[in-house]
Amino acid sequence: MSLSKQLLILITLIFFIVFSVNFVLSVGNIKSYLEIESEIHVQDTATSLGLSLSPHMSDTQDPIIRTMMNAIFDMGYFKEMRLIDVEGNDLVTLSNPAQMEGVPQWLIKLMPMKVATAVSEISSGWNISGTLYVTTNPGYGYLKLYEQGKATLKFSLLIFFGALGLLILVLRFTLQSLKEIEKQANEISSGNFTIIQNLPWTLEVKSVAQAMNSMSHKIGNMIARLNNKLESLSENLKRDSLTNLLNQATFNVNLKLALSSGQYGYAIFIKFDDLALITKQLGNEAVNSLLKDFATILLASEKAGTSSYRLYGSEFALLCPAYDDVAINELAEQLKQQITELGQQNNIDDLVHMGIIRFARSSDFEKLLPAMREAYEQSRNIGSNAYFIKEDSVSSMSELDWKAAINSAIENNMPEITFTSEAYNYSDDTAVKVMEEAFTIVKDSVGNTLSIGTFFSMAQEFGLEEELDKCIVNKILLLMEEIQQSVPVTINLSMTSVASSTFSAWLQARLEHSIVRPELLAFSVTAYSAAKDLTAFANFSIFVKSLGAKTLLKRYSSDIIAIDMLKELHIDYIRLARDLTSDIGSNSNKLDLLEIMHEVSHLLDVRVIAEDVADDDDFELVKNAGIYGIGR
Repeated sequence: MSLSKQLLILITLIFFIVFSVNFVLSVGNIKSYLEIESEIHVQDTATSLGLSLSPHMSDTQDPIIRTMMNAIFDMGYFKEMRLIDVEGNDLVTLSNPAQMEGVPQWLIKLMPMKVATAVSEISSGWNISGTLYVTTNPGYGYLKLYEQGKATLKFSLLIFFGALGLLILVLRFTLQSLKEIEKQANEISSGNFTIIQNLPWTLEVKSVAQAMNSMSHKIGNMIARLNNKLESLSENLKRDSLTNLLNQATFNVNLKLALSSGQYGYAIFIKFDDLALITKQLGNEAVNSLLKDFATILLASEKAGTSSYRLYGSEFALLCPAYDDVAINELAEQLKQQITELGQQNNIDDLVHMGIIRFARSSDFEKLLPAMREAYEQSRNIGSNAYFIKEDSVSSMSELDWKAAINSAIENNMPEITFTSEAYNYSDDTAVKVMEEAFTIVKDSVGNTLSIGTFFSMAQEFGLEEELDKCIVNKILLLMEEIQQSVPVTINLSMTSVASSTFSAWLQARLEHSIVRPELLAFSVTAYSAAKDLTAFANFSIFVKSLGAKTLLKRYSSDIIAIDMLKELHIDYIRLARDLTSDIGSNSNKLDLLEIMHEVSHLLDVRVIAEDVADDDDFELVKNAGIYGIGR
C-alpha cells in the first residue's frame, strides 16, 4: 500500500474517532440542555398558569378555566395538563399523545428524553383550591435534537472533506518529491547518476534529496575516475612498452574486424632477419634505440586508416585498409628506402624483409598469417630490405561459391548448433555453470567445415545476415527445447538483425510459441559492432528485456565502448576480450583492469564473463578478481 493511502486512511480514522467522540458528546450535551430547558419551561408555565387560574378557582365550573388552559396547551409544547380539586377529582384534563413529525423512530429509541412534569398548587384566598400538573411534550425536544445533530454532521463532513482535499494536495506535493527521489534511486541503480535540481520544500524530504544528490554525485565521479583509469590500462595493454606501437593481440583483433566489416587492403609483415646477431654486435641499448627508430619510420608512414604493430620481438606489421596495388607499391618502396637508410646509419646492409598479402572480405583469417610469413620468406630471396607482394586474397572459394553456400544453408536449414564455451561461477569454491554459447557449424556441399567468421561476413556482403540469424535462432530454440536447457545460452546476432524491426517482430512471435524460458536467452553482439550504432543496440536491449530475455556484449574492452556508456545500453552481461585474461602474471595492468571491471560491474549491475582462460595461474587471478563467470 502506498504512503499516500496509508496517510489518508490514518487521517480518516483519526477524524472518525475524533468526530464520533465529539458528535456523541455534542448530542448528549444538547439532549441534557433540552431536558433542563424543558423542566424550567414547564415549571414556569405551571407557575404562571396557576397564578392566572387562582382568581377563578372559587367556581370550579367557570368556563374561563378551561379556556385559559386551552390557550396555553394549544401552543403544542406540552404533552398533558391536568387540573384537580382538593378532593383529587379531575376538573380539566388536556392531552396530546401525537408524535412529532420529521423525527425518526430510531432516534427516539436510541436517545429517550426524560419527560418533565411541573406541579403548581392553586390557592383561593388562604386555602388550597386545586393542583395543576403540566407535562412537557418531548417531541419538540426530539425535533430540536434531530435538527441540531444533522447540522453538526453536515458541517463536520464539510470540514472533513475540505481537510481531506487539503491533505491530498499537500501529500501530492510532498510525495511528488519522494517519487522524484525514487526515480533518482532507480536511475542510480541503472547507472544513470542524476541530480534532483528542484529540491522539495519539506525539510525532512529535502534532507533525503540532498543526501541522494550527494551519493549520486560521488558514485558518478567514482565511475568517471575508474573509467579514466580503465582507459589508461586498456591503452597500455594494447601497446608495446618499448616502441609504443600496437601489439599482436590488437593486430589480430583489428584484422578480424577489417575482414568482418567487408574492408579490403593489404597487411605487411616485417621482420628483422637476425635481431639476436645485431644485439651481440651493437648491444642491448643500441638495439632498443634501433627498434625505436624503426617504429618511428612505421608511424611516419601511417595515413588515414593505416596502423603499425610490433607483433613479437623482431616482428612488426602494418595494416593498410583500402590500399590498392599502386598505393601499396609506393608505400613498400618508401619503407624500403627509409629502412635502408636506417641500416646504413647502424652499419647494417640487410636489416629487414617485408611480406605483403592482399586481403578481402572472403579471406580466411587463419590462412592470412601463414601467407604473410610465406611472402616474407619469398622476399628474402629478392634482395636487401626487399618486399614481396602476394596478390591473392587467401580464399578457398569465390564470392559466387560463398553466396551459393549461404543460400543453401538457409534454404535447407543446414547450420549445426552445439553448445560450447561453458562459463562457471566459482564464488563458493564450487563450480556452478552460469553460461553456454551457441556455436554454429556450417559445411559445404562435400562436407568440409567452412570458416564461420568468413561465412557470416559474406552473408553480410550479400544482405542475407537477417535471414541467416532467423534460421540459426530457430535451430537454437529447437535444440534448447529438445534437451530441456536450464543454463543461459549466448546467441550471436548481427547488427543488421539488431537494428531490424522485422527481425524483432519475428523474434517476439517465435518466443511466444516456444517453451524455452526467455531468461535463458542472452542475445549477443560484439562490442565493435555495437559501437557502430549504440542507439540501435540500446533499443534492442530494451526490447529484449520486455520479452524477459538478456543481452550480452562480447569481446568487450573499454577502448571500444567506454565503461560509463554501458549504463545507457541496458545490458546484462559483458564478455571480456580474450587477451585481457591471458598471461596476466606478466602484466600487472591486466589484473588492475579486471579488478576495476569487477567493481564497476557491481555498481552498474552487469555480470562479467571471461572466456578461454587456459592457464592455471591466470585462472586463479581471474577467480580472485571476483569475475562472475569463467570459461576454460
